[in-house]
Amino acid sequence: MNDRILPAYPLFVKDPNFSLWSTMEALNESNVQSWWGAEKKIYGFIRTEGKTYCFLGDGKEFQNCGVCNAVQTALSVTAFSTDYEFTAGTARLKIRFVSPLPLDDLNLLALPVCYMEYEIAGDAQAEVSLFVNRRIAYNDIPANSNHGVRGGVMALNGFETAFLGRKRQLPLSNNGDSIGADWGYFYLSGEQAHVLDERDLVAYLAGGFHMCQEQQNAGEAPEDPKAEHVPEFLNAGEERYMGSFGCAQKGVVMLGYDDLVSVDYFGRFLKGYYLEEHTITEALEYVYQNRAAINERLAAFDCDLQRKAEAYGAEYLPILYASLRQSVTAHKLVRDEEGNVLFLSKENCSNGCIATVDVSYPSMPLYLLYNTELVKGMMRPILKFANMPVWPYDFAPHDVGTYPACCGQVYGLKLEKSRYRGNLMKNVMQISHEETHFPLYLLPANFETYDFANQMPVEECANMLLMFYACYQRDGDVEFFKSSAALAEKWVEYLVKYGLKPENQLCTDDFAGHLKNNINLAIKATVGIAAYAELTTVIGDVETGARYRKIAEEFAAEIAAFGEKYEHLPLTWDSDDSTFSLKYNLAFDKIWKLGLFPQSLLEREVDCYLRRLERYGTPLDSRADYTKSDWLMWAASLTEDTEKKRQLIKALELFLRESPERMPFGDWYGTKDGKCPSFRARSVQGGCFILLL
Repeated sequence: MNDRILPAYPLFVKDPNFSLWSTMEALNESNVQSWWGAEKKIYGFIRTEGKTYCFLGDGKEFQNCGVCNAVQTALSVTAFSTDYEFTAGTARLKIRFVSPLPLDDLNLLALPVCYMEYEIAGDAQAEVSLFVNRRIAYNDIPANSNHGVRGGVMALNGFETAFLGRKRQLPLSNNGDSIGADWGYFYLSGEQAHVLDERDLVAYLAGGFHMCQEQQNAGEAPEDPKAEHVPEFLNAGEERYMGSFGCAQKGVVMLGYDDLVSVDYFGRFLKGYYLEEHTITEALEYVYQNRAAINERLAAFDCDLQRKAEAYGAEYLPILYASLRQSVTAHKLVRDEEGNVLFLSKENCSNGCIATVDVSYPSMPLYLLYNTELVKGMMRPILKFANMPVWPYDFAPHDVGTYPACCGQVYGLKLEKSRYRGNLMKNVMQISHEETHFPLYLLPANFETYDFANQMPVEECANMLLMFYACYQRDGDVEFFKSSAALAEKWVEYLVKYGLKPENQLCTDDFAGHLKNNINLAIKATVGIAAYAELTTVIGDVETGARYRKIAEEFAAEIAAFGEKYEHLPLTWDSDDSTFSLKYNLAFDKIWKLGLFPQSLLEREVDCYLRRLERYGTPLDSRADYTKSDWLMWAASLTEDTEKKRQLIKALELFLRESPERMPFGDWYGTKDGKCPSFRARSVQGGCFILLL
């Protein structure tokens, strides 16, 4: 058995509705799952010396067909691939699942095709096949839904592709969290492709027909494996599979997804960034023809990432590998009507919100490293909504809807009855997975849509200001900030009024309840004010910049003076150092050299965390034993001592190898037992790249 590297392994991953994972070390010991855990039956086989061996999916399901499990001999992971090796009789099989997601090439990042490369040795007549069940094209939702699918096969330039999708397409038909799309078409491409029913699959596995042998006998590609051709419209209730067959010693199987419509952006339906100007068949042909160049590009990225991570020890690279594909594919890349990039996150396994600010902020380091346009793409929906009449506040919104609909903030809606809200708001909130939100952005300014008590005012104002400054720090472009200077001015004033000693309010880490006088939140507000001061100075308003810089320095001095009373900074202004919390919001003061807090304070903080280090990390604060993986790495960035950093890194890497739940990298978990209360496959893991900044 291979040693464990990750809690789950990405196979085909591109966006929240195209995200397929393996949850065991042996690829043929369990069925493929979506990021939220729904089983998606995808099977891979190698036919050699008259026998059929399963290498992908739960091979035990087909033992009565005479199928054996191939023996897995190797497993490895890179930035963009998950690689396996098997033996099957005398044959040796290498397979490589690749999801091209280079952050500096938006066309390739958004191109909705992943692929599995294979190489066979030891049997020149061996045949590789992949089968994808129709359930990939919809959710397992109530039985009264029509699950009929249509499909077929087409020949393209050098390969064939099968396709399947629901008969009744339901674009953008659900706003929810742990759910995928009930719309669009999946495409399975290879040397040969077919649409089969379950009888065909069983016949193939039992040796009823052999695609490569038929091709050799006929001198050309065989007909569909049934006597009759697969009809264009398939009957509801019958199991259907797309099948791909490869007879060469080396080859590729591609899986593509055309979602037809990707996002409802405040009433405007948007296609994906790539499919806005291309077709899915063009995407498949591009990958088929340019795979060598794509692989070369991905390998260069991987080599550079390995080099960057070396300084922090061997344990850091697996954390980055676990984070990269997961973070990127929790987003959808589209363009607005002016052609601006929108990089829309789905708040996976939390509440399904779209473009959540306190999800974008922790994920930011990955995107700052490689492409600030993606950070700006996270911010644009928030900026647009904050200028709408329905948003009445002088602080930043939390979100702009529930994925895939930018319908207006859904967090903290008022639910009590009134002549304005009545049952309307109640019905908006009482959604099931198959329902969609009311377009909240259409509501008038006097609608009293939101409950102030459930907002995150200090948190989100500071997050947005810090993201503005982060982009400027990395790319030198201040025009993006200037275009929203009026909003930024309101937000910084809110921080000046309420940021130093925040009232009892929600913040991103309140798993153990709301806090008043949260010092970590005060630090974020302080650094946010300083970031605004720097930006206003850059655009030429030196007097305003100096005024806000002075405020930030005064805030920082008061926080530091309070900390001098104790061994480390307490959790709140009204507690002592019997309490603690990860003061990860100090990170950007250090990274940007803003000079607000002395390094001695940061080192004392890290020493505090190391004294409280459990098996899988330091708790988020003194109220409970759980932590957040992204903030652990932000905490590691505070110290100048590499060995101190490595102690926190090692704890997180150990969690990857030992966490009891087999699911994509969970960011909220117990430091003693590794159990995850929630939060799987979330984009915030991009924050683990902060040490590379």
